[in-house]
Amino acid sequence: MPEPLFLAQLTGLKSRIRDRKVYQQDRERRILARVEGEADENRRQLDSFLAMRTDLDRRDVHPMVIPVGRSKVVPLSSARIEKYREHLLAVAAEAETYLSVAEVCEDQNLRPSVNRALHEQRFTQDSRVQKISDRLCAACRGACCSSGGETAYLSPLSLRKASDAYPALDTAEIVSLYLSRLPSESIEHACINQTASGCSLPKTLRSDICNAYFCDPLLEYHRESSSVEPKPAVFAIQREATFVGTLDPDTPNGIIDTVLVTEDGVERI
Repeated sequence: MPEPLFLAQLTGLKSRIRDRKVYQQDRERRILARVEGEADENRRQLDSFLAMRTDLDRRDVHPMVIPVGRSKVVPLSSARIEKYREHLLAVAAEAETYLSVAEVCEDQNLRPSVNRALHEQRFTQDSRVQKISDRLCAACRGACCSSGGETAYLSPLSLRKASDAYPALDTAEIVSLYLSRLPSESIEHACINQTASGCSLPKTLRSDICNAYFCDPLLEYHRESSSVEPKPAVFAIQREATFVGTLDPDTPNGIIDTVLVTEDGVERI
């Protein structure tokens, strides 16, 4: 390559690298400004609420930001149902090779299965935290379900557990049981089992990923409230995009709703 051409290409490459670096620095600056701005707005929302509610002390309230799930409901297509059926048949065939749950050694639901047991133990000791968690999840409307797609996070371990829960059913009947639970309509671009009123599957048929999952704000509440009496109410601010929004400074992330959640109910503010 002639030296002048090489030098011209090198100069162009250095210029593009500088431009990318400037763009990334600017993007990170805007993300930080957005995170700080949202945190200030969250604090103002809480201060305004506490100014109206003189019966509550700041120590009685745990502030939290939660996402909002998709809400558009569409008819469930035959193509999605067929993909789901194929997935169920595949994981059911593998599940059939195990005599018990204990034999399943590699599975995406193994770690969540342990977490689920820990959550259930905690909730058995204090059902108040579970009641508050359930109400917050209902207010969120399943943002965590968005990536369930046509697998619903179901794995061989899930189908093996389902077989244990319904011992009178053979493998084909277990698959039919899952298919029978499909809704006629589901949330667009979300889990095939997600409906406007929640999951169409009972907890005994859901994956451990689904039964064990709590978002980071909820896990923080579990930790911080474990040794606190009485259990603090949750002042939840629901944002349009929440976590995704803070990663993309150009994505709208306004406040959709604010609620006070206690073991007795949900109060919209």
